Amino acid sequence: MQRHAIPPARFFSQVPNEIIRHPRLSSDAVRLLTWQLSLPADHDESLSTTARRASIGKCAFLRAKRQLKDEGYVHEWREQVARGRWQTRQLVSNVPLSAEEAALVRGAAPTGGIPAVGEPKGRDVGGLPDTAPAGNTVQPSPAPEPDALAEARRVVEGLAHLDTRLSRVPRAILPELTDLAAGSSSSSARRAPAPTPLSRR
Repeated sequence: MQRHAIPPARFFSQVPNEIIRHPRLSSDAVRLLTWQLSLPADHDESLSTTARRASIGKCAFLRAKRQLKDEGYVHEWREQVARGRWQTRQLVSNVPLSAEEAALVRGAAPTGGIPAVGEPKGRDVGGLPDTAPAGNTVQPSPAPEPDALAEARRVVEGLAHLDTRLSRVPRAILPELTDLAAGSSSSSARRAPAPTPLSRR
């Protein structure tokens, strides 16, 4: 068989014969890879865009991309960019690369799956303790002093003099109000001018 080939003077790409003659790469995979390798180094074009430009259908593209990834010519990473969005970064090589070699070329450590947002942090201040405390941790409320209880009762019974609407407070809850008032300091309790028991309604 005779061959006639004139070496191009410009606009050509050097493609290893291993790619052109690769036994496990389909013609679509070879076309996709050689097209990508012919692009300028600073030209950022995704594999899917190249497939559209090369008139490679969706199913054929997915099959070709899987072949290139299996043979180590294509590597992909998912990474988070501005505003929390995710994008896929692709690396195309004219020689097969392992995952570790591709990560070195990319300039970052390999990641398994989608990386987590942020770096791991230690336990925040005030977090849960490592071990549960022993014994009963519930602190009982201190019993009010008799003088404080009497003062609280006087304040609660004089509420009606502060506002006539308070005279409608049910008498059944007066002991609870007294206990609540006894728990507060005497300076915070507002004193009624003339304590008089609430009338029964």
